[in-house]
This record gives sequence, C-alpha cells and structure tokens, in this order.
Amino acid sequence: MSWGNKILIGFLTFVIGISSLVYIAMKQSNEVIDDNYYESELKYQDKIDASKNLALLAEKLIVINNENELAIQFPKEAVNNHPQGKIQLLSALQHSNDVMLNIAVVNNVQSINKNKLVKGTYFLKIDWANNGIKYYHQQNINIQ
Repeated sequence: MSWGNKILIGFLTFVIGISSLVYIAMKQSNEVIDDNYYESELKYQDKIDASKNLALLAEKLIVINNENELAIQFPKEAVNNHPQGKIQLLSALQHSNDVMLNIAVVNNVQSINKNKLVKGTYFLKIDWANNGIKYYHQQNINIQ
C-alpha cells in the first residue's frame, strides 16, 4: 500500500470519528438544573445566609433515605410555628422527573413517598422560613 493511500485512510478515519462525536453530542440533553439560573445566582447570598442560620441551630436537619420513603427530619426550632417553604427534588437525568412540594411537617418530619420518584440521582433543595428566619439546605440524594 502506498503512502498516499495511508494518508487517505487516516484522513477518512479522522473525519468519520469527528462526525460520530458531533452526532453523539447532538443527541445529548443540555438541560440545566434550574431554569432561572442567572436570577438564582444573583440571590445566592440569601441562600448562604439561610444556610448559616440552619448551621447555628442546636439540632441538625437529617435526611433519611429509607426503602419506601424519603424522610426529612427538621430541627424543632426551625419548624415550630407553621413553616412556609418548599422542597425541590431536581433530577439529574431529566427535567420532567423534578418534584416540587410545599413543606408540611408532622412531628418535625416530612415524608416523601418514593413511588412519586423515578430512580436516579436528585439534587435536594429545601428552602423555608419560620418566625421570620430563613433556612436553606441542599444535598444530593440517590433514589434506588
């Protein structure tokens, strides 16, 4: 085989490889976790302050990932007077799998039935206020 044929084969292999990568990249989803990303970033100092408020409490927020449910145990002093807020479970796989819930605690615990959730990794955001004090918690959760 001549050197001209080898160069032609090498060039064609390169073009096919690049074309394959472009095709695969076009099939990937490019969803962001938060639709209002830029607005959320501008208000991020509020989240930092709310996280500090949560860290100052004697009790800590605990997320229990059981077989059938996801239980969130709130610190008593952070939910003692009808807290207002929301829980977001943002799916890493697909935006349509996201779950948004209002906080409705019973004995300082909120339970989320796993039947509502698709298996996969979620980004858990809990944002609430109680007695005029804001609290915020976030973490990754793996639902099996």
